[in-house]
Amino acid sequence: MSRKKIISLILTVGIIGSISQFVITHNTSASSRKDIKVMAYKSSAKANENGFQIDKYANIESVAWLNESEVLTLTKKSEFKNPDSTRIIRYCSIYNLNTKASKDFKNVDIDEFLGVSPDKKYVLYAEARTIPKIGGEEWKKALDSGDLLHKNVKLLNLSTGEITAVNTEKLNSDAEFIWVGKNKILANYFRKWAIIDTTGKVYADGSYKAGKLDSAWISGTDDIKDLGNSVEGKFYYTQDENGKEGVKLCTVDIKTKEITTIFSNQYSLHADKKGKTIIIDNFNNNGEASSDGVYVNRTFGALVLNESGKTTQEIKLPKGITTKGSFKSEYILSPDGSKAAYIETASCIGSNNNNNNNNPDDSIKVIDTHSGAIKEIVKLSSLKDKNAPDNYAIVKKAKQDGSIEERRIIVPQYFSNIRWDSTGTALSFTCGDSVFANNTSTAPINTYIVSFDN
Repeated sequence: MSRKKIISLILTVGIIGSISQFVITHNTSASSRKDIKVMAYKSSAKANENGFQIDKYANIESVAWLNESEVLTLTKKSEFKNPDSTRIIRYCSIYNLNTKASKDFKNVDIDEFLGVSPDKKYVLYAEARTIPKIGGEEWKKALDSGDLLHKNVKLLNLSTGEITAVNTEKLNSDAEFIWVGKNKILANYFRKWAIIDTTGKVYADGSYKAGKLDSAWISGTDDIKDLGNSVEGKFYYTQDENGKEGVKLCTVDIKTKEITTIFSNQYSLHADKKGKTIIIDNFNNNGEASSDGVYVNRTFGALVLNESGKTTQEIKLPKGITTKGSFKSEYILSPDGSKAAYIETASCIGSNNNNNNNNPDDSIKVIDTHSGAIKEIVKLSSLKDKNAPDNYAIVKKAKQDGSIEERRIIVPQYFSNIRWDSTGTALSFTCGDSVFANNTSTAPINTYIVSFDN
C-alpha cells in the first residue's frame, strides 16, 4: 500500500468536517444462552392496506436480529479522544421487543460493530485506535511500524460476557470481517483474503491477483461451507481497477483458489448476493460532467442477476440513491433474495435543488427482485413529530493553524442500520445512529420494525 493511499485513509478517520457525512449521494460525484432459532418478528398490530405495518421503539439503536423477539442494540458509552479526532465508544445490549427489557454488556468498548455470529452467540467488534497527531513524529513512527493501520478486533460471548481478542493481520484498519460459520470469519484485506476462526487460526487464504491499488469488496458468502476442521465452497466479490470507474463481479473457489469473472460493468460499484439472486447498482451519466465534475443528469437503477451473472431484471429508479458512506451495496437483499431494500433520496436528478442535505425526505423502498415492482415503505417526514424542534449538534473541525473550530449545525434525520430478519418477513431500521452522536446532540435514535404480510 502506497504512503499516499495510507495518508488518505488516515485522514478519512479524522475529524468530522461537515454534515455531508450523514448523507452521501451518487449524483454529487463524477467518480448462558443456548442455541437460538432465528424466526420472524411477530407484530401485535394488523398490517395496513399496503400489506405491512411499522412499529416504533423509542431511544434504541438496533443493529442486528437475534431471534423472534430480541435484537442487538448499541448505546453511547463515552468518547475516545485523539489529538485530531474524537471517536464515539458504545456498549451493546440484548433488547426484548415485547418486554422492552435489556441485558447490557457495558464492559465492551465498541468503535466499529462488525456483526453477530450466525448462531447468535458472539458479537464481533473493533475497539477505537490511538492515532497520534497527524504529521507528528509519533504519527510517522506509528505509520512506519504498522500500528497506525491496525485495529483491535474483539469477540464478545453473549452467554458469559467474556471478551477475547481475535488475531488478524496487522494492516487491517479498513479490512472487512464477515461471519461465514459458527466460529469462522472471512477477513478481506482487499488484495488478499483469509478464513479464520475466532482465535485467528487460518483455515484457508488466497490472493485476488489484483493490481497494487485495486480493491475487492465482498458481495456474498452464503456459498461457503463450514465443515468444522476445514472450509470449502466459494464467495462473491466486486473489484475495481485502481479506483477507476466500473467493476467486475467475481467468484473465488476456496479450495482451488480459482477466480472467475461472471459480470462486468463500467457503471456499477457494489453488489449483494443472497440465495441465487445478485443485485448490483447501475447508473448512467447521460452526458458530460459539468465544470465542477458533477453529472447533473445521472440516473440510477439496479441490475438483478442470477448466480451465474446473467441479467434477469433491469430496474430504473426515478430518483437518486443515498449511500451508507461505505463500500457496500446500496441494496440490501432479504435472506432468500426475493426482496431488496434501499434508500431513495428526495433530490431529483437534473435539479439544482440541494435541499436534501439540510432537510431530507428520503424514503425506504423495497424491490421485488422477481417482478421488478417497487413498494415505498416509509418517508422520513412521516417519522418526525411536526411540533418537535430541529435537532442540533456541535461539529469540531481542525483548522490549518492546529486549533479546533466548533460549529453548531442542524442534524437532519436519516435512515441507517437496515436489517432483514432471517425469514425476510420483517425489516428493521433506525433513524440516526450513535456513530455521529455526541454530548451536544439533541437528535434521538429510534428503531422501527416493518412487518410484512408475506
